Amino acid sequence: MPEDELPEHLRPVVGEGTSERARRAIDRVTGGTLERLSTGRLGRAAKLGKLAWSGGRAVLTEKAKAAVGGGGSSSGQALAAEMLKTFSEMRGISMKLGQMLSYLDDGLPPEAQRVLAVLQRDVQPMPWPKMQPVLETGLGRPQDEVFAEVEPEPIAAASIGQVHRGRLRDGTEVAIKLQYPGMEQAMKADLKNAKVLNIIQRGLSFSTDTEAITAELEQRFLDECDYAKEANYQLAYKRRFEGHPSIVIPDVFEDLSSERVLITRFERGKGYYEWLADASPESREHAGRTFYRFYLGAFYMDGLFNCDPHPGNYLFREDGRIVFLDYGCCRRFEPERLEQWVAFCQVVCQDDGDGIDRMGRALGFLKESGTYDKQAFHELIRYLYTPYLADAPFRFKDYRPQETFRRMFTDNKNLFKLDMPPDTVFLNRINFGLVSLLAEMDAVINVRSTVDAYFEGVDPDWPDDPFRGQRYAA
Repeated sequence: MPEDELPEHLRPVVGEGTSERARRAIDRVTGGTLERLSTGRLGRAAKLGKLAWSGGRAVLTEKAKAAVGGGGSSSGQALAAEMLKTFSEMRGISMKLGQMLSYLDDGLPPEAQRVLAVLQRDVQPMPWPKMQPVLETGLGRPQDEVFAEVEPEPIAAASIGQVHRGRLRDGTEVAIKLQYPGMEQAMKADLKNAKVLNIIQRGLSFSTDTEAITAELEQRFLDECDYAKEANYQLAYKRRFEGHPSIVIPDVFEDLSSERVLITRFERGKGYYEWLADASPESREHAGRTFYRFYLGAFYMDGLFNCDPHPGNYLFREDGRIVFLDYGCCRRFEPERLEQWVAFCQVVCQDDGDGIDRMGRALGFLKESGTYDKQAFHELIRYLYTPYLADAPFRFKDYRPQETFRRMFTDNKNLFKLDMPPDTVFLNRINFGLVSLLAEMDAVINVRSTVDAYFEGVDPDWPDDPFRGQRYAA
């Protein structure tokens, strides 16, 4: 399949040099429809077993590197093609792993990551006759009573559901997000699969408190199956960022939404890769600061945390503002907990070893009893906070997630002596996911001065913030 036969929006995603095998896999995954979703635990486990993932995510990345080293980029793409097929068929948690691997710079070769990027929104959709009952059940009435039009062909299909464009009877254009039939059963099947949980846990934490981590993972992933919860999170972000000069949160039609149906205002804009292909340095810098405000600013100032920073969740508008989509994987942090994180950040920036130990224990990284290598712990934490350490512009391209992964796992002398606090397990997705995106767009941010402002409740780029100087206003 020649490059010019790819759908136009996929060309900047996949790029040049993609092997014929990978292109055929992309064609299969993006063409036709998915007639049914596998929901059985044994069947889903068997599909993952074919990828030889028994050793966790590290096995996959090593296999990918070995393939590239042994046979060039086409071997890496062959592995990616195999992964693409399996993840797209399974959806749910398994596909989310594939999405993460598509943008995390932790060992997968770039050509393999480009192939997996198709998972972000372009997999086979389910046919409309299977999705229409989901819509009408969620509405509690026939669709014609609410919509003047619903397009049967979706505009996006991803891990949990697919999105259709529609028009309400008053003419308002809307995005209709529908959950795949059987998705909750599939998610629960994956969560009972020890192999899947092992992969996820290795990819998100170095915790030895497996029971607590598993409970956190289950809660966050199952929350994604409840669109009513997603609507509530999106409304919270909408209230907080209303009027922001750079951030757009789509309106939510709460009265039309339900557990399996989410109706929001339809927004237009370029996709991430389409924007990135010709983005100016000024546009990249602006986008980097905007991303940082949405993810880290919302955390430090408002206790709102969006755990899913992947490239399929953004639209870049002509006016320079960025639309942020998808609030399925979110959580709140209480003010007392946030104050502990702020205090931890401050002692790290002050290079206060005793403070790092004290706050590390308060946060739950250090056990009440037991020994650990203090110097190694201090060095790891300071490395993780590298962007914070100097009051100067920081270029994220120089801060490789691959190196972060190595220090946290491969070379961590305290690997089995530390815990990852369960309520912060998904924060590691920022260490890898957001940093990968900021590096890819070559963002340069004075992180130290920015977060110092956040700690005071101030967004440096929003002087008219109605909550300026207030913390936890969301």
